[in-house]
Amino acid sequence: MQDGTDVVATSQGERLSDPTKVLGSSLSRQAARLFDWFSTPLEDEAKAVRSRFLETTYDRKFAILFASLSVLVLAGTTIVLTGAWWPWVWIAAELVLLAVRFMLIIRCELARLHGENPPLGALMTAGGAWSAVFGLGCFGCIASENLVLSVLAGLNVAGVVGVVSSRNAATPRYAILVMLLVSLPFMAGALLSPQPGMWVVGLQMPFYVAGIIGVLVHNHAISVRMIRAELDNRDLAVRDALTGLPNRILMQEELHRMCGQLAAQAANGGKPFVVLSMDLDGFKYINDNHGHTAGDRLLRLVGERLRKTFRSTDMVFRIGGDEFVVLLPATSEIEAAHLAKRAIETISEPFDIDVAAAAYIGLSVGSARAPVDGDTAELLLTCSDLALYEAKRAGKGRHRAHLPSAS
Repeated sequence: MQDGTDVVATSQGERLSDPTKVLGSSLSRQAARLFDWFSTPLEDEAKAVRSRFLETTYDRKFAILFASLSVLVLAGTTIVLTGAWWPWVWIAAELVLLAVRFMLIIRCELARLHGENPPLGALMTAGGAWSAVFGLGCFGCIASENLVLSVLAGLNVAGVVGVVSSRNAATPRYAILVMLLVSLPFMAGALLSPQPGMWVVGLQMPFYVAGIIGVLVHNHAISVRMIRAELDNRDLAVRDALTGLPNRILMQEELHRMCGQLAAQAANGGKPFVVLSMDLDGFKYINDNHGHTAGDRLLRLVGERLRKTFRSTDMVFRIGGDEFVVLLPATSEIEAAHLAKRAIETISEPFDIDVAAAAYIGLSVGSARAPVDGDTAELLLTCSDLALYEAKRAGKGRHRAHLPSAS
């Protein structure tokens, strides 16, 4: 029988005897840090802004396809004019990288659709590899000492650098890396070329790239402002102005997304979730006797209490009037009943709404569980509403779960 010391010693021995795992873990952490640095905007931005930026990294299929076609034409011309073997390697590498990048773009799109993390690090790595291969190919063109190939390589480098300044403005650090990988080999080839006057082109290249980087930074600033405005407008559209809670629009979107995710994971059992429909008891009395100002204050306080009552992973929505909906991801029926009871108890506590006496109201709750009670947003909301009506009929201030026979 082994004691604790033996177990620790065995564990340490396994770690020491398998250095590849330690090395692999260290490299993964370094790669993650590198990806974070390259994919971060120049200034500190909100998480939502960065996420929106990263989505643009796989929204450029046409640019990738056009660049690949241009490379294939350049490499083919090199074969015709020089008869060298290396352009064939360039063509093969280009076709492989094109297939890999398109495959990764499709995986990113599917991941976004299913609410998963897209392989953006791999996509950006493939883009960097393409840039390095492209730069080396252009170096080969200028090293061939063929004037036509040198001109074509220069035009391609200028074109790629120009496109990157606009298409990759969301990730400026990564864009600058791509520009350097593309332009530095060409610049070195031009400076070392024995062709008359080509050294002037090599000297001009740093100034050209520096100017385009300035354009890139300007485009990045414009992109930041546009995405901020887009997110602000989106927030105004999906957030209740009175309570600050998300509204019916966002509730419908989130519920549809959760149902879609549940269907996508059906083969693995999925993660059931619960929908709570809530209605305040006695709110009309407060509104009629103390006025709408007091009623609005009460609704704001109810929203604050509900936010604090539920877990950080739960989503509380005000869908209109004194009606609220709460989505409980990955929640069992027992957990949902406990959370509903806690919400009822919280709302039953008195409210200070700046009137003569404390205000007392209640809360009725109906719940429906996916996929037991339904697998669509419409059906789940219907079932939770039916359960809410049952709670109201049973005397208010209580929770009822949907029963299949009730529908």
